[in-house]
Amino acid sequence: MSFPELHLSKPGVALPSVRVDNAEIIRRVRACFKGTSEQFAGIASAIEHVFGLCKTQVRYLEPDVRPGSVADYAVTASQACLAANDVSLDEVDLVICGGIARQYFEPATAMEVAAKLGLKRTHAFDVTAACVGHLEAIQTAAGYLTLHPSYRTALVCTSELSGSFLSYDIQTVRDLQMKTAGLTIGNAAACMLLRRSPFPGGGIRLMGINTFTAPDHWNLCQVPIGGTLVSSSVELMRLGKYIPPWVTERLAALGMKPDDVDHYVFHQPSEIMVRKILEDIGVDSNKGVYTHALYGNTASASIGVTYRRLLEERTLAAGDKLVLGSAAAGYSMVMATGEWTGVAG
Repeated sequence: MSFPELHLSKPGVALPSVRVDNAEIIRRVRACFKGTSEQFAGIASAIEHVFGLCKTQVRYLEPDVRPGSVADYAVTASQACLAANDVSLDEVDLVICGGIARQYFEPATAMEVAAKLGLKRTHAFDVTAACVGHLEAIQTAAGYLTLHPSYRTALVCTSELSGSFLSYDIQTVRDLQMKTAGLTIGNAAACMLLRRSPFPGGGIRLMGINTFTAPDHWNLCQVPIGGTLVSSSVELMRLGKYIPPWVTERLAALGMKPDDVDHYVFHQPSEIMVRKILEDIGVDSNKGVYTHALYGNTASASIGVTYRRLLEERTLAAGDKLVLGSAAAGYSMVMATGEWTGVAG
């Protein structure tokens, strides 16, 4: 079956107001450390080394994650997205939330988002798939629009507030290995719209969406219920070997080579990883967009955050090819390929 005519809008993004630098994160770790200043010096040096490798500089963190905060940020991003694309709320038939963060087991966060937006009747549910959640939710929306001709516009959002899921309690080298990735996390929410007709102000005509999974690695990164993030970062980074051949293969299926793509919008666990992927597929690193230094790792929201940065930094021309891609704990990857339509970005 050929891919249906589907268009992805410009994104809307919401960020907390509190900007936190690396020095503040190290201060938080020091406040939890039970050893001496001499012992902490080694811990601090190792954290600084990781920040340097990742090019982590600042991130935005919500200091007071109250009940409803996750949905509230998604609502703010959604309202920004609707306004940026000149789409009215009454055009929305489907709301999907693809974030990791959630504040209760039920109902779906998407239900709260829909209600707070003011929708009285809609289909709303969540998709959870770690850092690929937003793209996986977009793929799910594409399936619903293909199956249900009566649906006009899908609003697909994500909201990543780390709340109590991050731990600054690092006492040993083992703690450092499992918790350092959490110190690069930033908070953000993002939203995109999906529909069958182009967005006059510019958007992406989708050419394909693909998914890859290697579930044997499910245990490398976890946030247990009631617990905090632990991540075997070194092992996860090694799984990056799956990405270049898969990206190349999926592009070839569309009759494209990696260098045919003008802009790569990738998930941002670190800048060095994104640059390495582009190097491995044989394209100029300038085709990538880099936001880790500006916002940290914003998990599933990083696709929307980085897509917005692309539109801020560059002027897109009709026909420009784009790849939106993410890898995530699980281990899974999702990649959406398309071309720019409408006015310049």
